[in-house]
Parts: sequence; structure tokens; C-alpha cells
Amino acid sequence: MTRILLCTCGGLYGARVLDRLLGDRSVEVVGIVQSTRVVHPGYGWLRGALAQLVRSGFAYTFYLGCATTLPDVLGRWTEIPSVTVSARHHRIPLFATRDLNREAGAEFIAGRRPDLLVSAFFNQRIGSEVCALPAVAAINIHPSLLPAFRGVDPVFFARLRGAQQMGVTVHRIAESFDTGPMLAQREVAIDDGASVLAATARLFDQGVDVLLEALPAIIAGEPGKTQPPGGDYDSWPTPVQVVDLRRGGHRLVRVSDWSLLRRGVPTP
Repeated sequence: MTRILLCTCGGLYGARVLDRLLGDRSVEVVGIVQSTRVVHPGYGWLRGALAQLVRSGFAYTFYLGCATTLPDVLGRWTEIPSVTVSARHHRIPLFATRDLNREAGAEFIAGRRPDLLVSAFFNQRIGSEVCALPAVAAINIHPSLLPAFRGVDPVFFARLRGAQQMGVTVHRIAESFDTGPMLAQREVAIDDGASVLAATARLFDQGVDVLLEALPAIIAGEPGKTQPPGGDYDSWPTPVQVVDLRRGGHRLVRVSDWSLLRRGVPTP
């Protein structure tokens, strides 16, 4: 059984990744690092939310709230999946931090003795010293067909730019974001009417499946393939880009996305 330490921001995407890992008998989740950073390492939730509002506008900040804060809050009192609630239920040690690379973070990871560090929907750079702690590798699940759409919200920019193909990549973590050797990649069919929220949730679901299928090769030491040239890194969307997304017929979130919050409901 492969010992996995999950690094995530939590929210809808983190909870779905954790649920799928917990449902697979070939792996054991031995620890969770949950990021409490919002936009900047020095910002907590309130200051980070205000900074996000200034940078990206109300609509995009509302979408992020639906993807992150809303599921985490509702999960305390309902059956909606939550990383913190699932960790407590399954007695998985959880370490919350704004900076994983500090001594306390490294000590937590080393103490859990993971074979793999798996990053999924995680907003911190993971340094080389931390990447060296797991016995086998430190890897990331990224919801795009790398090298295309590196950055914090690849699905948003794929929709904005009219990408004809979408997918997910499992890759080794490198010094620069989303640039490490690719271990596995899968194109995923996404309905054109699916919101950014629904599309991202489906890609993370598929990303866990891709990871589990590639697990034997990863454990055996598969180095991965160097990413081909090209690809840009996108930071947070601007209000103008959010307006352009809507003009293109796409939505950040839809009322029907509420079904995604219910445990066990597959993404449409």
C-alpha cells in the first residue's frame, strides 16, 4: 500500500480528491497539509478575500468562495464533503499552514513518512527540500494538458481562449510552477455548457484516476517526460477577462452546480 500525503487548499476540489483517494484500497492517506494562504503568504482569509476582490472583481471572488469557503463551512454541519471533516472522521493528521516550506511543515511531512507527496488544488510553491522528503516522489495533479495553461486557474483560461481540448496532467513538482516532467496525461471531454466550477471538479476527479493508474510506474521510479516547449503561465484573472468569459457564453458557476457538493454525485 502506497502512503500518500495530500497537499491541498481544501474546498470542493480538495474534498473530492481526498474522497477518491480514501476510496482506493491501494493507497493510504497518512497526512494532509491544508493551505490557509489566500492570494499572498502574509494574508489570512479576510485580507486575502479583499485582495482577490480588488484583483479579480466580485464575480470571480464569488466563484472562488463557492469552490473553497462554502464547502468547508457547510461541511461542518451537513453531509457535504470537507477536507477537515473527512480528516477528523478518518483520523488523518492535518497540518494547516500559510507556508509549507517552513521548519514546522517539513517536520510534519517527515513525521508522516509518505511514499508520495501529492499536490492537488494547492496554492503554495513546494520547495526542493520538501520535495525530497517523500520516499518516492513529489507530484502534482494539474487540470490542463501541459504545457498549455500553466497557472492558478487553467480551466478559466482554457474557456476564455476557446481551447478545443481540455484534460489533466500528473507531473513531478519542479522549482517553477507546473513545469516538471510529465508522468501521465489524459484528454477529458468537457461539455461546452459546463461551468468553470463543474469542469474543474471533473478534471480533478479524472486526475486522481490518472494518478492511481500511473501509480505502479511512479513507484517503480518512472522519471517522466520533459514537457515540450511552449505554454504560458497565467496569474489571477482580471475583471475584464471575467467579462470576456461571460461574453463568450461561459459561466464561472451555475445554480445546477449545487449537485457537485453532494457526496458521491458524479460530475455531469
